[in-house]
Amino acid sequence: MGALMEQVVRLMQWVDTNRKHRAVSSQIRKQLKEKMHVLLKTIAGGLAPSTYFKVIFQLLRDTDISVRKKALGLLCETVKESSAISKNHEQRGSSKSLRNLWLQLDKTSQSCFRDMCDEILKLVDDSSEDQTGAQLKVAATAALEVLANRFPSDDSTFSKCLKTLCKNICSNDPVVSCSCLRTTGALIDVLGPRALPELPRIMEGLFSRSRSLSAFLTEEAKILDGDSSVASMKLKDSILMSVLVTLEAVVGKLGGFLNPYLSNILEIVVLHPWYASVSEAKMKAKVRLLLPPLLRLYSEAVTSGEASLSIEFEMLGSIVGSMDKSAVAAYHAQIFDLCIQALDLRSQHPASVKDINFVEEKVINAIVILTTKLTETMFKPLFVKSIEWSGSHAEETERNGNKTIDRAISFFGLVNKLVESHRSLFVPYFKYLLDGCVHHLTNTEDALIGLTQKKKKLKVQAGNSEKKYVNRRLTLEDWHIRALILSSLHKCFLYDTGNLKFLDSSNFQARTWDFGMGIDHWKSNVIAVMSIFSVLLKPIVSQLVTDPPSSLDEHPNIPSVKEVDDLLIICIGQMAVTAGSDLLWKPLNHEVLMQTRSEKTRSRILGLKIVRYLVENLKEEYLVLLPETIPFLGELLEDVELPVKTLAQEILKEMESMSGENLREYL
Repeated sequence: MGALMEQVVRLMQWVDTNRKHRAVSSQIRKQLKEKMHVLLKTIAGGLAPSTYFKVIFQLLRDTDISVRKKALGLLCETVKESSAISKNHEQRGSSKSLRNLWLQLDKTSQSCFRDMCDEILKLVDDSSEDQTGAQLKVAATAALEVLANRFPSDDSTFSKCLKTLCKNICSNDPVVSCSCLRTTGALIDVLGPRALPELPRIMEGLFSRSRSLSAFLTEEAKILDGDSSVASMKLKDSILMSVLVTLEAVVGKLGGFLNPYLSNILEIVVLHPWYASVSEAKMKAKVRLLLPPLLRLYSEAVTSGEASLSIEFEMLGSIVGSMDKSAVAAYHAQIFDLCIQALDLRSQHPASVKDINFVEEKVINAIVILTTKLTETMFKPLFVKSIEWSGSHAEETERNGNKTIDRAISFFGLVNKLVESHRSLFVPYFKYLLDGCVHHLTNTEDALIGLTQKKKKLKVQAGNSEKKYVNRRLTLEDWHIRALILSSLHKCFLYDTGNLKFLDSSNFQARTWDFGMGIDHWKSNVIAVMSIFSVLLKPIVSQLVTDPPSSLDEHPNIPSVKEVDDLLIICIGQMAVTAGSDLLWKPLNHEVLMQTRSEKTRSRILGLKIVRYLVENLKEEYLVLLPETIPFLGELLEDVELPVKTLAQEILKEMESMSGENLREYL
């Protein structure tokens, strides 16, 4: 039967070699090959493993390379199907069925198996580099992968196979190299810690192959300008997957021995974005081992560009999310410092980073994940440090100019996400941000004096009821920072709940006026609350008459006029809702109504929309404000701009419906 099998394989090869013979039609040749294939499967199904391995051994020694390739293909097919041999053999009454022989090799079969594997290794180690020889090597390595998955118990044989494959990982032929990598991964999975003696050679070959691939892909991208051929894309994907499959096996089976190689592993995954889409999440979970080299890779990631930076901080966020308390305690300061360093990229403008907003999103997300792991005693000093870094105070801005504005944009982008994530827990930290908010919302020589300055100066400030707010067209940076501050304040007001409210006097009394012990407590409380409105109200409402930058439409990453208008409405409206007192509603309502007398149509419409927000949210409580509001509505009902007049009419109808009175008689 073995001899018959050899003859059929050679006959099949003869048919392929003479496929252009005119005497035989292609249809007959096809039918003949199908019959031979069925015959080979039938013969293989009736052979004991020892006999089958001997037959393959003989075919692998054939002088015809094509015969050897067919033998390897037949071996892979038979081994994959060996577990599904027909149970008819079991019903023949033999004491040891063929099925059992295939499931557990006896000593004779094991000896033949080793001889066959040695012959396959000779094909892998062949020095020929022509196309046919390379194809034979690929078939041989593929056969070893199938054998390893099917017969994983033969450790000594596969240890020998691993040594041979390691030598061929750096083959000049990328397809051969790819096949060797994949089979190496399969053998590591089978051998586990027994693969450790070959680990240095495996990692050396892996890193060498990865670097040469990166150089090849970079050069290819330059030549093809991103328009790679289908064959080239398939080859790239195949090698990328081979590298990652081997890395996964190494991390999974030999993870405890990888400390000397971690920097290089991270270099592969972080600095080469081609791996990002197929990398396995489990490679990002080795917290204590991966974190230090990941932190050290930052400067190289900056040089490589935003793709590498985004991958690094995505990995950092994943690692931080799986950290235990001891790891958080050990590394939180280093991680936060690195993130702040990355947020400084906006002010540094490195040539390698084209899309800073994309990078900042990843960095801020990593910080937010980190803050969920921190206690208040851990978080507070870090946050205060970030405020100092942002340099939002007036004196810092004058010294550093645009650098401080860029830092403030990054910082308030972070604040937005922190308050969005932590909600009411983060609201008390806004007391540290008031100075910066006021400064950036006014940004003039007459800006309100910082709240952290001496109390004597603050008392003088309290006596000055009128402040200038220069009406000028903003720069893109000014517009951006103001939008972020409005968004942050809106969230602050929205989540300002609980016993100790942000708008309550207790948050400001210590930072602003020093009330004497003889002043009535209720009166001091009212004055203190009024003082926060005197600090925040005018700067916020002044945005209604601020002109947007002329080139805003050319920068889609900066909030549009509509987005900022919507922020103004909900920020001022929520400020009133949160305050919950007519003592505060009256000055707020007055400031908004005054903006409806602006010459700018946008300002008048915004003022009316805020009034409508107040009416809809305060409902009957807004009735106390009607006496002041109605005269302004009367003016707006006569406005020359139809949108203004229409909006005023709609608001008047809502007020009449709510009050149950005809308010037109008071106009």
